Amino acid sequence: MASATDSPLDASAVLVAHDDAADGGAAELDAGGGAAAPDAPSDEKRPGSPSKALRSNAILVLALRRRLKGLAPTLDHMVRFLSSGSGHDKFWMLTQYFTKIVVWALARGGQKSAAERVRTLSGLVADYRIMIRLTGLVPMAQAVRDGERLPAQSRALQWLDRVMNAALVCYYPLEHVYWLGAHRIVPVSDATVDRAGYWSCRFWAGWVALQFVRLGEERRLIAGRRRRILTRGDVDAATMQHELDALDAAARSWRSQLLINACYFPLTLHWSIRGSTFPDVAVGICGTVAAVAQACNVWRATA
Repeated sequence: MASATDSPLDASAVLVAHDDAADGGAAELDAGGGAAAPDAPSDEKRPGSPSKALRSNAILVLALRRRLKGLAPTLDHMVRFLSSGSGHDKFWMLTQYFTKIVVWALARGGQKSAAERVRTLSGLVADYRIMIRLTGLVPMAQAVRDGERLPAQSRALQWLDRVMNAALVCYYPLEHVYWLGAHRIVPVSDATVDRAGYWSCRFWAGWVALQFVRLGEERRLIAGRRRRILTRGDVDAATMQHELDALDAAARSWRSQLLINACYFPLTLHWSIRGSTFPDVAVGICGTVAAVAQACNVWRATA
């Protein structure tokens, strides 16, 4: 069944074709030597004629259809991005941190009322992101299981992953206690809520610090693989190039992870220290850079 959006184009196209056929028929009569029809007012003499308006509408609808057809792959990609758990979170993460920069800019411009409204939005988004992490232990358990089943690239990485997973296993429940207590869902004291919030961030900061160690080990492994590929003499040029391309992709991923971790490090320290003076706009800048880098990774993964 044709949709309503098809109807205007189809009707216009039929009318345009009818007008063109009528013009062509008159031309054939003239060419055949028949009696010439009396001159009728042309469209040029009637600028507001329905025929010309219908032609214009048909052209406009065709142009819009072509434009929307060109946007379809991008829209499909965006749906895949936002439908993924990671893409959904990174969209809101970018909103949460970029609005902190907007708040700073509005406050400097003297627009205090607008700054407060945007600050409220930032706080709501931050609260929402904590809420959707209430199920974070489920994928965490899956990651721990898979990490033990799959062989690690090195023994050092295997033990690093175990310690980092242990840090996250401590982080998630403490954050859950903080959020549930702050919203008076579970009966805990304000002091307990405060301690749970700080200690959850300290375990997260420990994870980020260990991630630097892990990235150092990964860099050593990538460099070793590159040396082995370049010194092998039993492979053809095409195979070697394929392996080097895969290694280059791993190196790009490594640089992205380093940037993300470097942005998270000051944030986790700031949230772990009582009375930290780290400015909120700096939190916004670090968080925005980390969000953009992670969103780009998810965008490529959902292509």
